[in-house]
Amino acid sequence: MASGVTLLVLGPLLGYRELALLGALALVAVAVAMGLVGRPARLQVRRRIPVNRVATGNKIVVTLEVEAETDGRSSRHGLMAAEWISGPDGRVRWSLRAMRAMPARMTYELVARRRGVLDIGPLEAGRVDPLGLAATIRRHGGTDRVWVHPPVHRLRGVPGGMIADPEGDRDAAQAGGLTFHGLREHVLGDDLRQIHWRSSARHGRLMVREYVDTSRPKAVVLVDQRATGRDQLDEVASAAASVLALAIRAGLGCELQLSGGRRSDGRGGPSTMFDLLAEMTHTAPGPAAGAATPAGAAADPDLVRSCRLLRLRPAGDVVVLLSAVAGSADLIVFGELRDCYAGLVTGLIGGTAGIAVPGLLVLNAATAEELAARWDEVTKWR
Repeated sequence: MASGVTLLVLGPLLGYRELALLGALALVAVAVAMGLVGRPARLQVRRRIPVNRVATGNKIVVTLEVEAETDGRSSRHGLMAAEWISGPDGRVRWSLRAMRAMPARMTYELVARRRGVLDIGPLEAGRVDPLGLAATIRRHGGTDRVWVHPPVHRLRGVPGGMIADPEGDRDAAQAGGLTFHGLREHVLGDDLRQIHWRSSARHGRLMVREYVDTSRPKAVVLVDQRATGRDQLDEVASAAASVLALAIRAGLGCELQLSGGRRSDGRGGPSTMFDLLAEMTHTAPGPAAGAATPAGAAADPDLVRSCRLLRLRPAGDVVVLLSAVAGSADLIVFGELRDCYAGLVTGLIGGTAGIAVPGLLVLNAATAEELAARWDEVTKWR
């Protein structure tokens, strides 16, 4: 339109009627294009995703049900449509087929190619004239989140230090034992007899006593978030998921601790730990990462803090550290937990071989799949 106005003004000034004619034609073309696309359509969008947690490599089926808010032009003319999808590889625009009539129903499939979180939506719909001179595009509806869990490699051996439960099968719950663990906020379904009224009055909300079964074996998976890139961290996440899956399958209590500070003990179900692995992002390693740390070099402060927390709050019989860049100084700090836990295991994914710390079992592997193979091959499990 700006070009048409410019030609229409400059034509008479410069004495060229042809320029003025071209400007007028351009304005007419734009006016016609705007008449064709009309006003932006107002749509109601319902997005249905049967499963919002999938493993890497699986398909995600998305169904869209779209209705026009009014019986206007949107119900008589086709609308171009696309979905915005944000994921580990960035934000992309996923083109869909045109909606020829309302109401419309569309189904499309996505492949969960890598670990991460996918935010699907909003829907973008509108019209564009044949010459691309005018468009009426509007975004409709909200977003839906899908967690893509890392791949799991089957491990067979259970770490030494785990004591068999004489009662047989165990579930994943960690509450209900005889040892007082602490106080937490009341949630729907808690036994009202466990309310601690004095603490509830002090905090201004209901607080309940929480108990744990200290005779129940537990495993802690500590994940070092340092990595040289997302691909490397994906391998570490896959190794962590494999260890957690083993603990869950064996009926053991388990906890996931990230070096960045986030943690999950699976109280909301095992999927909460795998969700945390899906959301995990990498931090840049220090200058000595990926190689044996020189004598006197300091360990990673995040890893040191995580180990201190585990020392102050012993939560398991075995701790498994998984890292891509841990050096000897990091492993020395981790090895100091041996007086609190029955077993310490370190898995170095793609790390430098040859790092040894007394009393600490170190497994070196290029990938999570290779670590799974070495898990039963090298480690002496009970």
